[in-house]
Amino acid sequence: MKRICFTADEPNGLNSVLSYHFGHCPYYVIVDVDGNVVKNVRSIPNPGAEWHDPGDLPAFMKKEGIDVIITGGMGPKAQQYFADFGIEAVTGAYGRVKDVLEEYLHSKVNYKATEAVEPEEHKEKENDEIERLKKEAAALREQLADLKSMLKRVEEKLK
Repeated sequence: MKRICFTADEPNGLNSVLSYHFGHCPYYVIVDVDGNVVKNVRSIPNPGAEWHDPGDLPAFMKKEGIDVIITGGMGPKAQQYFADFGIEAVTGAYGRVKDVLEEYLHSKVNYKATEAVEPEEHKEKENDEIERLKKEAAALREQLADLKSMLKRVEEKLK
């Protein structure tokens, strides 16, 4: 049995949208899996969403029996704490928890366990994340524009 924790923007279990920041996300979705079979799912509030000392949340995760934490991003100190607790930290994830879980379980993504990085490397990783998010936002704007055009064509046909 493996216990996987996901950062989440909402408390909707597997249907929750993954949060991009580990420490300040409002919720965690904890999923127990046996092989590739989901055995249990629960959503809990992040006890440190508003404020926490460094290491508080990794210690909380250790107490909860978490084996893997999956999130969009995480600072180097948190990564080091997780490594010290023997918890695999995976960053770069996005989407709905159920989709990220499926991808993770079937190794269909390029998410990787992160190793603690030095502060200088963290700045570079932050810049990479900013660039990734800019590209993702541009792609979403393009999809919205396409949908708006399609909707306009459908409305014209209905007239």
